[in-house]
Amino acid sequence: MDAKTLVFGHSHEAREIANRLLQHGGEVVVATPAGTEDRHHFENLGTGIGSGRCEILPLGNSFSCDGSVGRFGISVHADGHVHTKTASSIVIADTIERSPNYSFYSLGPSAYVVSLSQIMTWIAAGSEAVTAHLAGKRIAFLTGLVEESNPVITEEIMRCALNCQQVFDKQTYLFTRNLKVAANGLEALYRQTKEAGMVYMKFAETIPKIEVSGDGRVVLTYLDEVIRERFQLKPDVTVVDETLQSSALSRDLSYKLRIHTGPDGFIQSDNVHRATVFTNRTGIFVAGFSRGIQTRTDRQADVGNTVQAVLNLYQHPPEDPVGKAHIRYSGHCVGCLTCFRACPYGAISLTPRVTVDPLACEGCGICAAECPRFAITINMPAGENISERIPDAKKKVATENFKPAITAFCCSRSAKGAGDLAVKMGCSLPSGLTLVAVPCAGSVSLVHLTAAFKQGADGVLVMTCHDGNCHSEYGNIYAHRRVEQLTDLLSQIGFEPERLQYRTLASNMGTEFAGAVSAFENTLRDLGPSLLKEESEK
Repeated sequence: MDAKTLVFGHSHEAREIANRLLQHGGEVVVATPAGTEDRHHFENLGTGIGSGRCEILPLGNSFSCDGSVGRFGISVHADGHVHTKTASSIVIADTIERSPNYSFYSLGPSAYVVSLSQIMTWIAAGSEAVTAHLAGKRIAFLTGLVEESNPVITEEIMRCALNCQQVFDKQTYLFTRNLKVAANGLEALYRQTKEAGMVYMKFAETIPKIEVSGDGRVVLTYLDEVIRERFQLKPDVTVVDETLQSSALSRDLSYKLRIHTGPDGFIQSDNVHRATVFTNRTGIFVAGFSRGIQTRTDRQADVGNTVQAVLNLYQHPPEDPVGKAHIRYSGHCVGCLTCFRACPYGAISLTPRVTVDPLACEGCGICAAECPRFAITINMPAGENISERIPDAKKKVATENFKPAITAFCCSRSAKGAGDLAVKMGCSLPSGLTLVAVPCAGSVSLVHLTAAFKQGADGVLVMTCHDGNCHSEYGNIYAHRRVEQLTDLLSQIGFEPERLQYRTLASNMGTEFAGAVSAFENTLRDLGPSLLKEESEK
């Protein structure tokens, strides 16, 4: 696999990631929004001795990006031409979008009311900008009085205040409800600002009354909740906090590349398997503000993690072995696109017919289980497909000696590990229990479930990951849905629905695994042998 990476974004993290990859001899294409003020920061990349080759690609309003690991492609339409680049991997590390919260406090921008971004810009510019725009001595910061703030905003405010106190001889105040310091180094920074003279006004019961005086300055009237006295402050400049959200570029890329996002709109779903910088797409990594509202320390950690992840990909590229999905076209696939919609890894594309990219496929089996035409198979050696490993438990036993036959379909990433742990812990397990390890519980189809009963199982368990912990994102949801569908059908035909159950486990829950299968065995003992087993003996 070529050591070529496409880095999207114009953040400091994007620059640092590109620079480190170049230092390792890689090739980097940095795609930045056209017209961004800090694009020039990238122009001296790749000039060091022995470094790799770097190219800057301005992004216009129209660009497309697709492909999969090893052969991602981007096409930029500019000046009547189409510029096309290819890369083996993608890194998304853009900046964040900020919206000043003037409306929260019924204020508007003015010479006396500014946003947090504005004062940070002036401080970064130096004493002349501060003198020109921050006349007077007293500066009040407002944050978290209407909606909860976050550690990133808290850190930025405290660093601004520290500069104002120590460098520019200003007196600073912070008005807030809950001070968010739950991040590395923020508690120490909080103490440092207090020692420098910053005054913190925290409110649990009341919030300050905020008014604008005739000269345009803000007047803050508040109750000191400790001494129960009312005070008034008229700062020379009032700074309002900001709402942070993912950038337009990040949102656009998540759509074009079919990357899962979290409920807050940032790239990366709330899934433990994506930590720290991974996405649901092999070869696509995300860092900094593109993956969440993060402090400076966390963003810097992302830089190192991303570089290491990219280098690991180059050193150990995905192979094209067994265990990947395969589509049978003739007489089977009708192009319904069920698999395209269901694939959690973006491994299925339309080029022009439905195609599986084996390098991007994770072999979860969800597509095969969902295909209504049985047109998809998982390329496994003989005897290793799920249907071939369902145990034959048709042997009829006397009711008085009844030991239920239990077939448990166990996710290899969670329940299988819990079962193995239960054995190592010496837990008592049902003698009739057979575990069928599956790559993902989402690969267990209705055909597999009914086949288990036809093969003589007195009960069937589907044991999968907890919600939000499925490596395939939705595999446990698909599995649960199929169990519910078959349970309803069993009830309609007079077959005890209690014989089919769904459980979630983590791989370290050996005791819970033993408890679940033992309780299920007791349920089956009360029900007696399966009628399907008796039918199969006739």
